Amino acid sequence: MKRIIGAAVIAAAAFGGAGAFDDNTVRDDTGAIVEGGGLGAFSIQVGDCFNLPQDTEIVVSLEAVPCGQPHDAEAFSSFDLTGSAWRGDDAVGEEAWFGCYEPFGTYVGIPWDDSTLDYWTLQPTEESWEELDDREVTCALTTVDGSKLTGSMKASGR
Repeated sequence: MKRIIGAAVIAAAAFGGAGAFDDNTVRDDTGAIVEGGGLGAFSIQVGDCFNLPQDTEIVVSLEAVPCGQPHDAEAFSSFDLTGSAWRGDDAVGEEAWFGCYEPFGTYVGIPWDDSTLDYWTLQPTEESWEELDDREVTCALTTVDGSKLTGSMKASGR
């Protein structure tokens, strides 16, 4: 039930007691988070804003916040990886990174190469791939320098 960001594997605690499938936020009728809380790695929705845990190598849950508040990241896309056999951290990481590349430009309004923003991927571990049939990648916007974002970056042209 753990998801990985990048290729290294180091354990991280669940935020606020939220499990991998929990959503302890309050959302409005459009699905936007209006009151933050623990958000499981498998419950992140496109448009959700959140803070990254201290250790981002393996993520069970995150601290979700309304996008109007300062935050570390914003989910902008998700998709399933191809294939049935685990291909290793490097191959999964590469497919995840390239799979987020075009959606970045669609969401932000300019290509990644021209943007002042960056992104990372939340992707399956070998354990979640094999035990949970986890194939999902979540793509999330961040800043290049690690500073906080405020407001949604959708169509921001940044």
